[in-house]
Amino acid sequence: GPLLAELDEQVDGVETRRVSLAPRGLGASVAGVFVGTFLHPAIEDSFARLLATWQPDLVHFQHVMALSARLPALAARAGVPALLTLHDYWFICGNSQLIWPDARTCRGKALGMNCVRCAAAARFPSPLATAARPALAPLFLYRDRVVRQAAMQARRLISPSRFLMEQYVAAGFPAERFMVLENALPLEQIRRVPWRAAGGPLRVTYLGSLAWQKGVHVLIEAVNGLPPGSARLRICGDPSVFAGYAGRLRQAAQHPGIEFMGRVANEQVGEVLADSDVVVVPSVWYENSPMVIQEARAAGVPVVASGHGALAEKVRHEVDGLVCPAGDAAALRRALLRLLDEPGLLERLRKNIPPAADMARHVQGLEELYRVEGRGG
Repeated sequence: GPLLAELDEQVDGVETRRVSLAPRGLGASVAGVFVGTFLHPAIEDSFARLLATWQPDLVHFQHVMALSARLPALAARAGVPALLTLHDYWFICGNSQLIWPDARTCRGKALGMNCVRCAAAARFPSPLATAARPALAPLFLYRDRVVRQAAMQARRLISPSRFLMEQYVAAGFPAERFMVLENALPLEQIRRVPWRAAGGPLRVTYLGSLAWQKGVHVLIEAVNGLPPGSARLRICGDPSVFAGYAGRLRQAAQHPGIEFMGRVANEQVGEVLADSDVVVVPSVWYENSPMVIQEARAAGVPVVASGHGALAEKVRHEVDGLVCPAGDAAALRRALLRLLDEPGLLERLRKNIPPAADMARHVQGLEELYRVEGRGG
């Protein structure tokens, strides 16, 4: 079986158990690694012991990927109510993002065959893998059944966006079990930024991971078509996580104003936003609730975003930002040119930016839910 290591410690005064699992034998095979993304008997045993020791009144799951989808069921079996926050589409999609490797939005499972095609295209493009696809479809259907049953064990499902909730409801999850609660961050280090100096280059910022689903290549293509000296694009993200994609971004960057800043620490985000006129969120997947939008709001910086997924509900077109079709570099370029050329547009958008999600209000919403749903509540 797998080697499981447990470490109990205090982190900032909170009792914490860390678990590390080293798969062996069949668990290290391709199928074993796939199953390990949603089932781990050794972690289930560890969690059951933890429930017996800690005897909590409630368990709030943020995710169970690579732990075990059966953890909410274990909590229910122990008589402990469970809440589950949904941060992506993991419980209805094998790759969590409802997007194919060629950037097409998922159109359904097709009895598991589309899931196999999607996974194979991303990881195993060989002819041998293509021939094996029909045999793999039942494995994806099994995963779908296991993770769906797991999510249904939670008393309440918390969604940071209405869009994500609607995708789950369309997939058969009960609407009455959902609560929409926006993500929040401590934003004390982010301050409202000064107005842009008239006539200076437009200060464009991308802040996030350098993954193709984030559409950074679309933003670079858009900026490449802007006149030299008209704009400066700073791309802030860790290039080591998806090094191949990050390398292709550097090759694609032709505009002299494009700078790659590398990873930005959380405490430096405010400094980056203080030197920005606009933040661009050019994602090509169905975003849920990216924190960069809350950070931009705290700094008073308008957002230009793809009109895709929950971004369309977070950014109000022509009110506090601009919205473009996902993947459309020409439309994104036109939006940036408007910010350069239309007198007063940037200032008007800034004046309409709503406050960032308040952490105190977020915590208050959770605490109320804990009181109602917790054991003895």
